[in-house]
Amino acid sequence: MIRLLASVTGPEEAEIVIAGGADFVDLKDPRLGALGAATPAVLDATLRAVAGRRPVSAVAGDLPMEPEVVVREVTARLAADYVKIGLFPASREARLSVIEALRPLAAKTRLIAVFFADGDPDFDLLPVLAEAGFAGAMIDTLGKASGRLTASLSPARLWDFVRRSRGLGLMSGLAGSLEPPDVARLVVLQPDYLGFRGALTAGPRDGPVTLEAVRAIRALIPVEGQGVVATAASGAGDRIFVRDFDLPLEIGAYGHERGRKQQVRFSVEAEIDPIAPDAQSIGAVYSYDVIIDAIRALAEGGHTDLVETLALDLARTILADHRVREVTVRVEKLELGPRAVGVEITRRREAGDADRN
Repeated sequence: MIRLLASVTGPEEAEIVIAGGADFVDLKDPRLGALGAATPAVLDATLRAVAGRRPVSAVAGDLPMEPEVVVREVTARLAADYVKIGLFPASREARLSVIEALRPLAAKTRLIAVFFADGDPDFDLLPVLAEAGFAGAMIDTLGKASGRLTASLSPARLWDFVRRSRGLGLMSGLAGSLEPPDVARLVVLQPDYLGFRGALTAGPRDGPVTLEAVRAIRALIPVEGQGVVATAASGAGDRIFVRDFDLPLEIGAYGHERGRKQQVRFSVEAEIDPIAPDAQSIGAVYSYDVIIDAIRALAEGGHTDLVETLALDLARTILADHRVREVTVRVEKLELGPRAVGVEITRRREAGDADRN
């Protein structure tokens, strides 16, 4: 189940996001930076207003990577259910010293480390965080005006972060100037939660959240069971496609094909459940961005001997979405003399497949 983390500035906004369906109330002061911290007094008022209806997280602030400073600010917010600590740009040694200094506090509250997609994220610190007792890790962005999370890190790196976090027993979260069209692309990665602020306001990021905006984002995130159990297919479906998408890949079983990239063309056509006649938003349709992201992730996966392997992996990834009934994948190598050589496969969801995904 993917949960919605909604960032608020105090008790009034906390009531709004709870009414809108948020799973986490995340307290911050967006006027003060990416992780601008609300005061302990505002935290206390927010906790009293929420009264246990939702977990409350509090950010520690935009802080230098100095252990005594970080420990002081985290200690001031131990009443929260979770405290988020930014791993801001600094040397690896400085970040390690902060993590080590927080070890005793990890036994008192659940700590969440925040990597920044545009701030030299070091995901090799994930095992260190797990060993120090952190509850989770998430990715955010530092420069809110410079672009969304999906513009800073590739689908392959985001998937690697989620996968590694899960393997270490850490909660994983994704945030960073996310917009409604980003939800479908990130849901397939199966993080534990997606975080929002700007998309929940009627204007700038530091403006007030609105109930309508919170409900709109909530509607885009599958509830428990959605995306896992497929409905029975009846009648003809609609089709969505990506054609002639060329990318450089390391591919080939021969020695001369190793250590170099060659152009590979992908074409994908998927049969999906019929689009609802009243579909008006990105949440009501299966986005071709999901297919493009899956292709890009394959391209970053390292050397592959066979085009057949690429085709099978891509088909399996696309069919993992409950809305896809059947997919045809064509993978072509473009540099072997003929105009193209390759493989085309068609795979259809079988009864019971959705329960295994």
